[in-house]
Amino acid sequence: MQTEVLKKAEKSLQNEIRSLVDQALRKIQKEYKADVAGFNDQLRIQYPKVWQKVKKDWDKRFSEPKVNYSVKVDIIDYGTKGSKK
Repeated sequence: MQTEVLKKAEKSLQNEIRSLVDQALRKIQKEYKADVAGFNDQLRIQYPKVWQKVKKDWDKRFSEPKVNYSVKVDIIDYGTKGSKK
């Protein structure tokens, strides 16, 4: 029974986190059109040749592609909190 509850909680948290990340990405890509999360650093490190081609208009280019990510939540411990009488 507790395992089922934990699995439902994990799934619910994953969905909520995914929704928040989607909203944040949409806002920084479409509204701000600025890479405030530092994706450029990862591109520069992992694909330096690509970075050299896109760096001068990075903020414009950053706002175009879809960002892929995954969310996984594992609840490994839980407890209760309450007041002592």
